[in-house]
Amino acid sequence: MSTRQLPSVELIQGTPPVPPLAARRNPRFKVFFGVLVVALAVGLAIVYGRSPVYRAVASVLTVKPKAVDARSAEADTEHVVIQGRLLMGEDLLGRLSRRLAAEGDDISGMDQLRGLLAVVPVPETNLLELRAEGEDPERLQRLVNRWAESYEEFRAEEIEAATGRTTAELEDQQLQLQTRIDAARAELQAFREANDIVSLERGENSSLAKLKGLNDSLNKAQESLIAARARKTAVDEAIARGETVVPNEQKAEIAKLQLGVQRGRVRLAELRQRYTQVYIDRDPVLKSLPGELRLMEDELAHAMRLARTTVSDEAQQEVEAARVSVAALEQQLAEHQRNVQLFNDRFKEFKALEENLARLDTLHADNQQRLAQIQVSNFKKYPPIQVVEWARVPVRPIYPDYERDLLIAIAAALGLALFVTWLVEYLSGQATPPPGTPYLGVRIHPGDQLAGPEAGDRRLIDHPERARDALAAPASNLPVLPRELAAAEVEALMGALEPSTAAYSTLLLSGVSPYELPLLHAGCFDRDRGQISVPGAGRREIVIGTRAWQRLQPILGDLDGTRMSQPVAEIDGRLRAGARDARLADPGNINALALWHSYVVFLIRQGIDAPALAQRVGAVPPEVLNALMHYAPPGGSRPPGSIEFTYPAL
Repeated sequence: MSTRQLPSVELIQGTPPVPPLAARRNPRFKVFFGVLVVALAVGLAIVYGRSPVYRAVASVLTVKPKAVDARSAEADTEHVVIQGRLLMGEDLLGRLSRRLAAEGDDISGMDQLRGLLAVVPVPETNLLELRAEGEDPERLQRLVNRWAESYEEFRAEEIEAATGRTTAELEDQQLQLQTRIDAARAELQAFREANDIVSLERGENSSLAKLKGLNDSLNKAQESLIAARARKTAVDEAIARGETVVPNEQKAEIAKLQLGVQRGRVRLAELRQRYTQVYIDRDPVLKSLPGELRLMEDELAHAMRLARTTVSDEAQQEVEAARVSVAALEQQLAEHQRNVQLFNDRFKEFKALEENLARLDTLHADNQQRLAQIQVSNFKKYPPIQVVEWARVPVRPIYPDYERDLLIAIAAALGLALFVTWLVEYLSGQATPPPGTPYLGVRIHPGDQLAGPEAGDRRLIDHPERARDALAAPASNLPVLPRELAAAEVEALMGALEPSTAAYSTLLLSGVSPYELPLLHAGCFDRDRGQISVPGAGRREIVIGTRAWQRLQPILGDLDGTRMSQPVAEIDGRLRAGARDARLADPGNINALALWHSYVVFLIRQGIDAPALAQRVGAVPPEVLNALMHYAPPGGSRPPGSIEFTYPAL
């Protein structure tokens, strides 16, 4: 049997070497500085080629200044707006134009003045700012001050004319008011006499006084009626009970009769105790005593009946008299109330006339006070406005802002230079890929029959200069694959890592991809069965050996129910640091994906088929899987039972 060794194909990956600085020099620096200089020159010409614009400002108070002990006037927006219109009006600007022409200023017409001047009110005050903008500072200052002086003269003349008009109007109003006041007083006096209004107080007039007396009398009569009815009721109840009811004039007579009856009864009782009835009947004098006593008792009973009748009749008469009195008073009160209502209407008219007269008197007094104030106010000596601040010669222009525009021009020149440089480089096709772009290459070793990555990678470890030479020709038609680590490199790396990072490396070398590490949690690890349940789209069960499970102990206690304790980026950083400590070649490309890739290549080199590979390491992209199948041994795939799933370094 022939033992001829076939050449082996090795895939290599890495980053192209960075060319030296001299090799990267190109004309873009000339383009950049050329465009920058031209753009700066144009920008400076635009910025400093514009003429400066200055502004002169004067402040004018449009109301009469208050005394030091008086409160300032409230802001009158309407007045301020009116004064602003006057300042820009034809009369005042014509006066200003004539004054400037007399001083030799060649301002021509109202339109030119309106283009130079502006009035700006100060919010919430009675102040106006008089502004002038232009290129000559001294001329602007003189123009604004002459404008303020013309405004002072204009307001003084206007106030003097307005004072005369106001005084004439007030005097005419005073005459008319006096006439109306005299007529109102005469009408009020005639109305008072016609309606018998003797007092300005409503309750002191006769109608109301009589109404009050009737009300008092009616109240007393009603009280008397109530008292009479109560007495009548009391008398009737006393009679019904059999009580003694006697009028005052019969009390003495009835008392005398009662005394006589009482004495007769006592005497008859004494005789009956002393003598027998037979003896009394035989004695003519004693025999008549019982008859006399009966007569006296009959007379007393008759007198009592008469007294009861008399008292009852008197009580009834008092009730009737009180009722008649109340009815009469009520009738009088009803009749007088109609008179009082009529009086009230008249009194209301009287009060209206009186109030009208009072208003006329108030208007007359107010006008008189206004006349006095106008006459004592000296508007010529104390003008109704005040120039708070006269205009000064402006020193700094308000436009343009040279410092700001210079910064804008510099920034624009830099941006334009950068853009033109990029555009020239882009259109000329001289753009180079950024250094450090990873690639995949192929190298053929004659005589090495699929000896695995140990030999080639060991050569790269022992001779780093060969590794750099091997990265010189990237293959553009193959996908970019991570770096494959030899078993010796993995063993050296695991020895340089701290325990937790080594535990995560064990997971990667057991088939858990870096993208699945964040999905792991405490519930994914079955200690009894030595099994890891990988969640996610590539859900599967991975069985690992006892030694590999012991390597996982440092992280099993740190996992919680939701996520892993270390992010993948942190694991990558620790792997690179461990590779540098182990003095491995190209430590910058050693990361979690490289470890997982090394395990995938380890399985493919044994001849594992695609379904079994996916069951162990998860889904692999088709283009990557096609590239990795170059590592498969000849003769087709092997059954999963003959595949060694434990990585040698574990």
